[in-house]
Amino acid sequence: MHPNGELIQRGFDAFASGDMETINGLFSDDITWHLPGTGVLSGDYHGKEQVFGMFGRLLELTEGTFHQEIHAILADDEHVVVIVSSGQDKPRPFSGNSVFVWHVSDGKAVECWDIQADQAAAAAALA
Repeated sequence: MHPNGELIQRGFDAFASGDMETINGLFSDDITWHLPGTGVLSGDYHGKEQVFGMFGRLLELTEGTFHQEIHAILADDEHVVVIVSSGQDKPRPFSGNSVFVWHVSDGKAVECWDIQADQAAAAAALA
């Protein structure tokens, strides 16, 4: 796998195990995270503090039941695309597909677009 794909894979593995220290080392200090839609978490997050805050809110809202399964990682020198199925049991059960498009520079994740296939259903499950 391309080194940028390995970097993002490490991030997904760290998130699954709650290892925010590893994620902290993989993200640029000024990372930007885009979460389109109209849900309670939708919006743009700038910097590690805001992104980690969004992660914490996601885990809080889903009462720790959020989970992801990677189907494929495609990577080159600047971008990584991760095809994922994700879901949660709480507050309402949800399962859906999403795509993460990452921009990587100098060995750090600098931007992410987190695109849910069915944004309305994902938003409703957290409402």
